[in-house]
Amino acid sequence: MSNHYESLVGHKEGARRLHIHRTVIPDTSAHAPYQHEHVSEEVFYILEGRAEYRFGGKTITAGPGETVFIPSGVRHAEITYLSPSMTYLTIRTVEPEDEACCCGEDRA
Repeated sequence: MSNHYESLVGHKEGARRLHIHRTVIPDTSAHAPYQHEHVSEEVFYILEGRAEYRFGGKTITAGPGETVFIPSGVRHAEITYLSPSMTYLTIRTVEPEDEACCCGEDRA
C-alpha cells in the first residue's frame, strides 16, 4: 500500500509562496524515509499517529495536535515511526530554487 498525498492549498488556489498537503501513510513499516534538504521552511502538523524525528542535532517526538518545524537548509527525514500508520499536514514555503514538493502540486 503506498502513501497518499492530497494538495490542500497551492498554486491552483492562487498561493504563490505557500503549499499545504495531507500525507497518509497507511503502513509505516513499509515507508522508508529518505534524507534530504531544501530551501523551503517546512512544518509537519500531526493528525494521526506518532513519530520521532531527528535532524539538526535534536530529536523531536510528535503525535496528534503537535508540530515539527524544519528550518531552511536542514537535512532531515531520519524518522522512527511509533505507530502503524500516520496522517499529517505538510505546510511549506515554495522556493523557486527547490525541486517540486512530493505531491507535485506546489507550483504551476
